[in-house]
Amino acid sequence: MRAVVFAMLAFSGAWSQSMAQVNQQPTIMLTIFAGAGTGHDLWTIQKQPLQVIGTSEYDTLRLSQAISSSIILGAGATYFPSPHIGFHVELSYIGLPVDGGCTGLFFYPDFEEKNAQTCADIQARSADGGSIAIFTGATLRAASRASISPYARVDLGIVDQSRSTIEVVGGFTTANGPGVREVISDPNPRRVSPMFGAAVGFTRPLSPGYQFRWEIRDLLVPLARATGPASALAIAPIASRFYHHFSLILGLDVVLEKKRGRRY
Repeated sequence: MRAVVFAMLAFSGAWSQSMAQVNQQPTIMLTIFAGAGTGHDLWTIQKQPLQVIGTSEYDTLRLSQAISSSIILGAGATYFPSPHIGFHVELSYIGLPVDGGCTGLFFYPDFEEKNAQTCADIQARSADGGSIAIFTGATLRAASRASISPYARVDLGIVDQSRSTIEVVGGFTTANGPGVREVISDPNPRRVSPMFGAAVGFTRPLSPGYQFRWEIRDLLVPLARATGPASALAIAPIASRFYHHFSLILGLDVVLEKKRGRRY
């Protein structure tokens, strides 16, 4: 009888202790993540004159530039001084590869078809270039001790674009060897621009030291665009416009510090 009473008291104490404990609350986290971002059109020039080399005649091309979809990779850190409000910093590769397009509308008779080759080379080239973003911001989370903790973020930072969104260059081959034709030039091919962002997502504990992260984000970045045909010197009028870049992110949080909670 005493053994039964002792077992019941022991079980009662263990149950009370387990009920007193709740999930731990992460306060400092390091995150590594990967994802995919969407693309979009940038600009189109419906009729771009291009002089036939060695003549006074002009061909007519249709030119375009677009941002292709790409992978996203990065790492960040988050600190929560309070249960619901935190601050984060992130360094990430956000892609934004540039893909050029060209269609010949009219070609003057040219034995070597230099402009036709140039246009075909522009069209055939794969999207290239990439952008690095560095930003910081605030995170608002709910249910920080629950099995699923939703959150929202706002971001502010800069983007370093390694590839011009204006420049259009193509190659051709003649009897004298290969050549390169600059259809539209860009005096400032590399740009550093401001970036604004917002995101929503959730985290879910995997073990005492790790969390799974799922996030949808939108980055608002200004990109340069050609607004009209280029001159004979390959200089086109340029303007800047903000574009939305949506992406889906999957990440792993390494929890460096946490608070243990109790129900009473």
